[in-house]
Amino acid sequence: MIGEGGQQWSRKVLDSWFRRVPAGNLDSRKCPPKFSTQRFMKKFASSPLILLLALVLYPMPASPVWAESNEQISVLLIDGQNNHNWKVTTPLICQILEGCGRFTVDVVTAPARGESMESFTPAFADYDVVVSNYNGQSWSEVTQKAFESFVAGGGGFVSVHAADNSFPQWSAYNRMIGLGGWKGRSEKDGPYVRWKEDQQRFTRDQTPGGGGGHGQRAPFLIVVRDTEHPITTGLPSSFMQAADELYDKLRGPAENMHVLATGFSAPATGGTGEHEPLLMTVQFGDGRVFHTTLGHDDTSMKGVAFQATLQRGTEWAATGVVTLPSVDAQVLTSDTAAMRDPDDIAPDALAEMPKIEGLGWVPLFNGKDLSGWSQKNGIATYRVENGIVVGKTAEGSPNSFMCTIKDYGDFELTFEVNDDPGLNSGVQIRSLSKADFNNGRVHGPQVEIETSPGESGYVYSEGTGRGWITKQQPIKDAYVNGKWNRFVVRAKGDRIQTWVNGKSIADIRDPESSMKGFIGLQVHGIKRDTGPFEVRWRDIRVRELK
Repeated sequence: MIGEGGQQWSRKVLDSWFRRVPAGNLDSRKCPPKFSTQRFMKKFASSPLILLLALVLYPMPASPVWAESNEQISVLLIDGQNNHNWKVTTPLICQILEGCGRFTVDVVTAPARGESMESFTPAFADYDVVVSNYNGQSWSEVTQKAFESFVAGGGGFVSVHAADNSFPQWSAYNRMIGLGGWKGRSEKDGPYVRWKEDQQRFTRDQTPGGGGGHGQRAPFLIVVRDTEHPITTGLPSSFMQAADELYDKLRGPAENMHVLATGFSAPATGGTGEHEPLLMTVQFGDGRVFHTTLGHDDTSMKGVAFQATLQRGTEWAATGVVTLPSVDAQVLTSDTAAMRDPDDIAPDALAEMPKIEGLGWVPLFNGKDLSGWSQKNGIATYRVENGIVVGKTAEGSPNSFMCTIKDYGDFELTFEVNDDPGLNSGVQIRSLSKADFNNGRVHGPQVEIETSPGESGYVYSEGTGRGWITKQQPIKDAYVNGKWNRFVVRAKGDRIQTWVNGKSIADIRDPESSMKGFIGLQVHGIKRDTGPFEVRWRDIRVRELK
């Protein structure tokens, strides 16, 4: 393909134009192997010829992996100097992030050691999050100040493995990473931070000594110390990492730092005999930092433990929430390190909300009567009125449920609901009622219905004593009060996903609940001298999955 002046415009040339980083006179490279059509079109929309070429060579996908509410996160990955083989590990980080479909990654390479750093001026502000695979000489003062402003102003930052060796004299950087090692770090830089098993808490040790060390590379157990943080929610409480360097004796300011997971630095491999921090978060100004000490080489980066925590940590650093699916104990075990070639990482096929039109949907409610349903527990009343199921509270009644006679395993469910203010309601999925369990008490996962601000769309374990299955509940306003609200639910295997008015609310793993059971419309019990309240459902449909 020939352009003006005889310049040849090929797919390869367009790729390189698109992925060039506007960061001064830098050696920048595209992150193989994916091309983002949407970002290309946004960047070159003002050029009709280039836009035409883009449409010919890169037609827009019919169905993007991420819905508008989950737009791709832009990542700037920095490398160029490192005592580790960054030319091998940078492409792997790219594959791990871009492969899951949540991120687009640009790579910027710093000048070689000994060369002037004055030209190294990355456009940090053009990105949602910066990932560092860099351990080398100091950046210029201008670049340092720009980076500080980016993170303090709300930008995300991820420090990978030896990036925490960098910049021992840069105060702000050391506050960002919390803990660092080597290059003269000692007690003057801050304490050792360790988990003490006998005290069941973290301690800060100011004992004099150097900062930074590790034993021989070997697989090791990662122990999660905070199972409710967005990064670790849904991960097993402990799981193996592939053969890696387990950093120990890190020292630093440890300000606004929260340790998510630790690893035991075994004396048998030359370690300290201490439970050392492995995964950390730090608040720096308005910015979020995720610090992982994992990721020494290609072997360690093929560990699913590294991959999953890097993906989740990067999303959290950029957005403050994690929408990526969790990885359960069937994959991340405490016995053997799960391995996966980054080439095999694929976008989540179930990331998007099910389309509520099309084939396969079957009405659960005929619009005339409650054929196919039966009431369990409680004495709340249910009636059909103008094609709507209306549930009405009864004072003194426990929770009541109108339940499908048929049981469902893997399925997609949609309905519209309009709840009176002050009434808590819900829809049971895969639920049970057995005579030998609390005299037939309905129990199982419930998709919450509650007027805003409230927990609509989150998943509660009704009747079991487990409480909320969805531990993190950042969205409280998806439900529109006084209006019909569209709920969509997908249950496949032990994964439950919910959407309210098109907004993704819950994406959890729930291996403890039944994998099959009825669907039930709940009218919640009310206090004495309150109510009556009503909740209304319509367009209740299900599509069974194979």
